Amino acid sequence: MKKSKQLLALLSTGAIALSMLAGCGNTGTTNETKAPVPATDSVVQTTNAPDDHAPVELTMWVTSRNQDEFQQEREDAFLEEHPWITLNKVVKEGDPGNEFYQAVAAGTAPDFINGSFTMMDKYISAGIVAPLNEYMDAWDEAQYWDKAYLDMFTRDGQIYGLPCEVTPMLFGYNKALFAEAGFENPPKTWDEAFEMAKALNNPDKQVAGYATLAAEWTEWFFQYYVWQAGGDLTKENEDGTAELTFTDPAVIEAAKYYQKLSGEKLLQTDRTLKFTDLLEQFSQGKIAMMPFATDWVMDVANKGMDLDDLGLCVPPAGPSGKSATAIAGSCYVINANSSKEKQDAAWEYISFMYSKDELSRTYEHKASKGAIAPVTIPRTDMSIADFTDFPEDWAPVLSSIGEIGRLEFYGKADFGSYVDRAVQKVLADPNADPEKEFADAQALAEKEALASFNEANKAS
Repeated sequence: MKKSKQLLALLSTGAIALSMLAGCGNTGTTNETKAPVPATDSVVQTTNAPDDHAPVELTMWVTSRNQDEFQQEREDAFLEEHPWITLNKVVKEGDPGNEFYQAVAAGTAPDFINGSFTMMDKYISAGIVAPLNEYMDAWDEAQYWDKAYLDMFTRDGQIYGLPCEVTPMLFGYNKALFAEAGFENPPKTWDEAFEMAKALNNPDKQVAGYATLAAEWTEWFFQYYVWQAGGDLTKENEDGTAELTFTDPAVIEAAKYYQKLSGEKLLQTDRTLKFTDLLEQFSQGKIAMMPFATDWVMDVANKGMDLDDLGLCVPPAGPSGKSATAIAGSCYVINANSSKEKQDAAWEYISFMYSKDELSRTYEHKASKGAIAPVTIPRTDMSIADFTDFPEDWAPVLSSIGEIGRLEFYGKADFGSYVDRAVQKVLADPNADPEKEFADAQALAEKEALASFNEANKAS
């Protein structure tokens, strides 16, 4: 494999991990073409089926940002090897995870999807994704897939998803701002982060010492602090049901830390800033530190940040004395309601695109463009380090994630919105009582969502 020596300075376009796919279009057809897919079209790429295969039309959701000339070349190569398959590509620009879940029930879902780790529990419990065991058993490259990641999406011996790319959540800091304040190293604990944030905070220059999500998806970042405090937001029982633990002492500790940062005015002053806004502010040197995923390196570079100023470290340890964080990523699943012929065709596409040869070609292409992030390839026979070099101080951080990383809290897709409301209240009101807010949130979640979740997830 060719190893690129470019250091990400020429990063072109990137994608945020938790927005793997997205939007909609359903008009127009064309033969194979080198042109990108129009943002409003559904494109059918046709081939002639050989005698030993019946023609199969495979519907797939794609994003316009990922439909470039190189991707078209990959699909052309796939179609040349699989002439009985037709690709019906529908552009989606929205929330593909929820849209897929709803579209299956409506009968309008694609035959397969590359979705986020977050949605997998919901997909599996709903029975909307097909087991992949027969395909994995027959695939000569299955032995190279990291079992630790496959096990995340295995239930009762059935594999329901093929993880494609893994993104750890780290802690990002601006080295230039730290140096100006006289700090040589990033914080190792909550207390250190708090004291550093006070020194780094500079309202006159519109620099926030610290930042976290406050307007949307607040449960996303908040869960890390709960883990660092030694607890969790839910408990998974042996039978697959859940218990809500919103009032766990660790949850209250995390909420109080949020209030402390907020009360000292160390967080971003504009609490309406959404996720993409935070990345924009961070890239402009307006935020000194915040939770930061490895695949966002491309995004801040695209927004003009000098990557020499980007520091990455493990998240500061909380009251538990330990650091903890999540690993996110994307996972291919096949629609359980699609016909067997379509499921087989979907696997042909997945196994082609994620073969070692094709992955190597893809990452070499990204490296040649500079557009490559320090993500984890969930295979044992290759690594992202085979294709690019990263700052030396990132390496030990990335290698340590296996010890502290975990999937997001159990049932997050169903219970996350209730946590989100409580976190927003605590951040908005310095006088809010965290114990009351989270107790109220738990009571509401138990009333509205817990029973249905447990019914759907309880092992038979």
